[in-house]
Amino acid sequence: MTITNIKTTLNLESWITYSLVILSCIVIGLLLRWVLFSLIKFSNKRKPNVLKAQLLKHLKAPAIFLLPIIFIYSSLSFLELNSFWHKIIESLIIINFSWILIALLNALEEVVNKKFTINGSHKTKDRKVLTQLRFMKSLSIVIIFTLAIAAILWNIPGVRKLGTTILTSAGVIGIIAGVAAQKSIANLITGFQIAFTQPIKIDDEVAIEGEYGTVEDITLTYVVIKTWDQRRLVLPLNYFNDHSFVNWTFNSTELIGSIFLYVDYTFPVSVLRTKLMAILKVHPLWDKKPGALLVTNSNEKTIELRATFSAKNASDTWTMRCELREQLIGFIQENYPACLPKLRQMEVFKI
Repeated sequence: MTITNIKTTLNLESWITYSLVILSCIVIGLLLRWVLFSLIKFSNKRKPNVLKAQLLKHLKAPAIFLLPIIFIYSSLSFLELNSFWHKIIESLIIINFSWILIALLNALEEVVNKKFTINGSHKTKDRKVLTQLRFMKSLSIVIIFTLAIAAILWNIPGVRKLGTTILTSAGVIGIIAGVAAQKSIANLITGFQIAFTQPIKIDDEVAIEGEYGTVEDITLTYVVIKTWDQRRLVLPLNYFNDHSFVNWTFNSTELIGSIFLYVDYTFPVSVLRTKLMAILKVHPLWDKKPGALLVTNSNEKTIELRATFSAKNASDTWTMRCELREQLIGFIQENYPACLPKLRQMEVFKI
């Protein structure tokens, strides 16, 4: 057997050994991952817990890669591979670990969100916590990405200076970023203000730019408003510093709704007041707080009646406003058609 054949045989045996070791590491890692997740699932079935359920959901994908990669890395010293493969595996571990941290943040957000959700909605104090948590999660993800990239670069000798620069030269980078992206920095600062002073919060009901909707999401740069007809109004964060807007649920969700009716001077107001209270008593959206019917204005043609009532949130208030208006107008049409607004003309006779 020639020397060339011997070398070829040795190389082949080495690659077979490498492949078997790597395959064994992958199998052991996946098996250990299956055991760990099976134990968590079993524990969750015996004693259901929101945190366990969310960990199973969010860590399922990143955990597939973490343990096999760690076992492969631990076996590199036996495989006698060059440093290039060490750096590749180390970079993969950093990426996977970052993925797991982000998954943990998502799981934590889901746990807090479910904890504060009651009958599909949140209380005002809870929405403040959710808004702060959403903003801090977004900021944490940016920090995790930055540190991961810097760690990978710092781990590679050829570009280590670049990684060190990312970690230590925050001041210079901040100056450059401030000049190049002033609006983005302004949005970030505004995001901190919104997260902690909270002129708006997640699930707030607002009226902006002539649109009514609910605050669906607050990111590091913009706010998403879900309108009543399922459209999305996307506004930059600094909009809320520069423009005024109506927040219907700033301190509480309860609102007073009102409707205006115009009738003739001959209309019996007390009868309509009794009818309003009768409607409110059987209406499922009324929160049982006092309602009223008042004469709020008059002119040479009609008198103005204002019916007021309250409901637990802006959506219910809007629905009640529409339904009460329809029922009260129908009551007037059916029982007092002669008292609908009319235009009187004075006849002038020529002598």
